[in-house]
Amino acid sequence: MVYFIGAGPGDPELITLKGYRLLQEADTVIYAGSLVNPELLKYCRKDAAVYDSAHMSLPEITEVIRQTEPGITVRLQTGDTSLYSAINEQTAELKRYGISYSTVPGVSSFCAAAAALGTEYTVPGRSQSVIISRIEGRTPVPERERIQDMASHKTSMVLFLSAGKTKEVEEALLAGGYSADTPAAIIYKASWPEEKKFFCTVGTLDQTAKDNGVSRTSLLLIGDFLNGSEQKSLLYDPDFTTGYREGKQGKAGTYACAFTDRGYELGEKLGVDSLTRISRKQGTCTLDEWVQEHFYTAKTLVFIGAVQIAVRAVSKYIRGKDSDPAVIVIDEAGQYIIPVLSGHIGGANAEAAKLAEITGGVSVITTASDIRGLWAADTWAVQHGLKVKYTGNIVRVQSALLDAQKIRIGLGQMIKIADQDKDDQLVFEDKYDKEQQAQIRISGYDTGKDGCVAAGSRRQVSDDTLILIPKCVSVGIGCKKGTPKEKIVEAFDKFLADNDIYRESVKDIASIDLKKDEEGLLEFAGEKGLEIRFYTAEELGNAQGDFTASDFVMKTTGVDNVCERAAVLQAGKEGKLIVRKTVYEGVTIAAAEGRLII
Repeated sequence: MVYFIGAGPGDPELITLKGYRLLQEADTVIYAGSLVNPELLKYCRKDAAVYDSAHMSLPEITEVIRQTEPGITVRLQTGDTSLYSAINEQTAELKRYGISYSTVPGVSSFCAAAAALGTEYTVPGRSQSVIISRIEGRTPVPERERIQDMASHKTSMVLFLSAGKTKEVEEALLAGGYSADTPAAIIYKASWPEEKKFFCTVGTLDQTAKDNGVSRTSLLLIGDFLNGSEQKSLLYDPDFTTGYREGKQGKAGTYACAFTDRGYELGEKLGVDSLTRISRKQGTCTLDEWVQEHFYTAKTLVFIGAVQIAVRAVSKYIRGKDSDPAVIVIDEAGQYIIPVLSGHIGGANAEAAKLAEITGGVSVITTASDIRGLWAADTWAVQHGLKVKYTGNIVRVQSALLDAQKIRIGLGQMIKIADQDKDDQLVFEDKYDKEQQAQIRISGYDTGKDGCVAAGSRRQVSDDTLILIPKCVSVGIGCKKGTPKEKIVEAFDKFLADNDIYRESVKDIASIDLKKDEEGLLEFAGEKGLEIRFYTAEELGNAQGDFTASDFVMKTTGVDNVCERAAVLQAGKEGKLIVRKTVYEGVTIAAAEGRLII
């Protein structure tokens, strides 16, 4: 048995564990002595026969292998066997003689070169592709793969076997489109003890090689990736949800400020995320600077001082109930905890009660519905993860409740209300037809006199209604290979608009696992802040329902429909299709709603 093993770029510790084990077991080792680090031979058995292929022809190598059968022979090659290894011609000989072989991949020198520079070839905002090539030498290069043509892409480029022709390389790169000041680097013997790194530009590549005596065993790296990038990828963005991590969308954190030393001491006991002492004497930031920094990003702002100061400080930044942070004022003794902004949606009332427990004080709640112990539509929405739209209509609903009017709640067939949420003033009725599955309409729609609230994923009511939007829609997406993010965004937005689906109701997206590396789709998910899940063709095929079948889709993916089946699976066990497959340019989209318990 013959094992072709990638020995790695030079460092003997960069061979794979499998390669290391096979070297220890080998009866015969044939290694590329001109490139492979001889330190690797220390892993071999003492009685193993070792041959340096630098002095051997292909027939000679083949003959050694034939003579060692049926033992274990390791053919140790530099880097990884998938690049410039001449492995095909060797395996062709083995096939001719009926000799079995297997390949063990290794670490390529182009990987070691990037590691030596502490960088990556795919840098957000600069390059997301890598061209690996070589200039023509004794081994010809296809006409369509000339360096000049490859350079027209202006992407990250790594050139093997080209260090002896840097003048020709430089001329080809410039002729192909790289500017003379494009960053470049020459990496000599990457990962070896004698490794050297020379930084230059495309316009100084040849001179740099000559000045440093570089002519072999070096890689040429070209591209803007060498300058790095301040733009971050989405992979570890805290706002980006993946299949394994929930993104932290929206506002977060409790920030407090104090105006006196006594107030600061109280603040240290509150367990807030950040505490700032506002003081002219100590030269800290001004109150306005502090509010400006945190108002649009914090979940809660706590002022330890006078109410009047807090009101004046936040007044010019207030935008609306659905976007303002909870604002709470505490006197420096901790006796009174007063929510002054966003009591329900922002959670100021609830947070004030928690802070009162810490200080031993009293939460001063002034909202009428809380004082009377009445149901509050906006609080109810927050508790159940519903997005409030047209917040100005909250007053109509609460006024009706305060006037002892009943609030009628119409439920679609996909909605269930938990018993503990029922109230004497709330009348639950089934007023929606089956097509409006996940809609909730809460209103006095029989008389038109009571408060009016509607909740649902689709636009079924007018703007004079308080709308509560549940996250209950799963969107299935299919796309052609290489479809850019912009095309998917355009199709997605049009799909929602055409079908009267609120963007806020979309909780996630799904597709087939063939698309798990589709860059445009992943970027789209990141931009929209949506979790994305990929299903196998078998999983999609097991989805229950009536789906739009396509012979072409079946032939290319192994399942008759991607977007409809993915949407239904992602919506959950009782998920139902609400919008069938819709075709856009290079993109197909469908939507399903899941069972919702409020």
